[in-house]
Amino acid sequence: MSDSSPSNTQPSPLTEDQLVVLGEANMQLNQFHRAAKAAHRAYVGLLVFGVFTTVPQFVAGAGFSFTGTIMGLWMIASGLVEYWGEKNIRRLRPGVFKKLMINQLLLGAMFVVISGWWVLQVALHNKSEIGAVNHVLGPIIGGGTGGSIGQVDFVIPLILYVTYGSVGAFGLVCQGSMAFYYARREKFLQAYLTETPQWVVRIQQTQFGPGKGKAVLSARSGI
Repeated sequence: MSDSSPSNTQPSPLTEDQLVVLGEANMQLNQFHRAAKAAHRAYVGLLVFGVFTTVPQFVAGAGFSFTGTIMGLWMIASGLVEYWGEKNIRRLRPGVFKKLMINQLLLGAMFVVISGWWVLQVALHNKSEIGAVNHVLGPIIGGGTGGSIGQVDFVIPLILYVTYGSVGAFGLVCQGSMAFYYARREKFLQAYLTETPQWVVRIQQTQFGPGKGKAVLSARSGI
């Protein structure tokens, strides 16, 4: 199979053999299209949850939480990394998936550490934390009798353990699975860039994107 490249000096029609090679290579781009969409969903989700976590910390009367602020700002920063990753996946940049994998691992570690810190606070009998939840749920659990902390001393910490622990579990499962996904995509990208003719890669790096597959196959593609 010829690996001849179209002229770099002026646009020229691709030969039939080159169109076949380009078409076969484009079929392999689906996995990277899906990865770019996954990064986009992560970017949107992290920005939304990051903003909704951070903004209440600065609203008067909402109660400031240092760890909550760290979590919110971290999610926003991580979301921006995913945005950068989406753009560079579409450009088939080497190493992009490795950086996204690290981003997810750090994000997951942050969830686990903050979750563990919150659980530790409950274990050390943080009365203000338990009291705040008891103020809302005490009358309900106490059957409308205005149950005291003593009456719901078992239920309230259990609720907090489950709530805070679920944050760490979320980080382990969701961010761990995303990191694994990106790690596999990095392996596939490296293999693709190694095995695919460089003139094909250069065309795809400029044309890779939603709705551009047909443009790549045009007989007048030039680089």
